[in-house]
Amino acid sequence: MSSSAQSPREVLEAVRRLEADLDAIRARARERERDLGEVRRAISADAARERQALVEDMERLVDLIGSSWRSTHDQLATLTHEVAGLRDFAERTAGSLRDARVELRLGPPGNGSG
Repeated sequence: MSSSAQSPREVLEAVRRLEADLDAIRARARERERDLGEVRRAISADAARERQALVEDMERLVDLIGSSWRSTHDQLATLTHEVAGLRDFAERTAGSLRDARVELRLGPPGNGSG
């Protein structure tokens, strides 16, 4: 036998060492897989919280736009009512002025005794 030849016992020990190394590698891989699962769950939870916050922000925005629209609508209704009142006043005033007479007397000021 040459010096590089290994006995069956040495081969068996080498195989056992390889199996032990393989078991250790598998154990680390399982740990990393668990860690990766936790990271995925955390990312998913963060994304869900962000989506919820976005929905809440959108709800607030819709409420704000709605109340702004209602306020604007109410202001326009008030202005429309005021303009209608001014129009009625202007029409009544114009009607009364149409029937009015204006006299213009030219002469000296005073009651004429002077």
